[in-house]
Amino acid sequence: MMKPMLLVIALFTMLLAGCGGMPKPVIEAAKPRADATNVRVMMAATNYDDAWDKENVRLRCHQIWLNDDDVPTNKEQVLDAAYNGRQGDKRAVLKMKDTDGRSTTRVRLQFELVSGENKTNENVSAGTTLEWYVPSSLANKDILMVAVVSRKGKNSYALDVLYGMDPATGELVQILPSYDAQ
Repeated sequence: MMKPMLLVIALFTMLLAGCGGMPKPVIEAAKPRADATNVRVMMAATNYDDAWDKENVRLRCHQIWLNDDDVPTNKEQVLDAAYNGRQGDKRAVLKMKDTDGRSTTRVRLQFELVSGENKTNENVSAGTTLEWYVPSSLANKDILMVAVVSRKGKNSYALDVLYGMDPATGELVQILPSYDAQ
């Protein structure tokens, strides 16, 4: 009777004390060029079923440049990540410059959740355009965007939450829904 009690006390003590001797991860991310942020995307399904693979769910992102009057002047596709494809392996680059080529921490991004078996029956389920103010701690980094997605119906999906994460430090920033939209 005494041995099981000592075991429980020992385990409880270890849990309370923690594992302070565990080393922190050492991640050497690719350093982007000046005035750029590298991004990769991973998607997590909240209600996965076989339809996800059949409907070819993808998350697209475009970077939009505005002129001085806030009129869109240029749009460039940054990434197109498939749920049933290899996730997180393709690195895209956000150019942290304005239309005149000056450095900026403000980037306008357009996100679209697209589904469809091929380009002829493609459907945009959800989309939003936001001005993402890159925190200085994530600027000029190699970050991972984690998208939490749910299926609403046939070829209909919702982008529930989107996070930006620096894998080297573990810092996590919520991109969507943005706090100013609430």
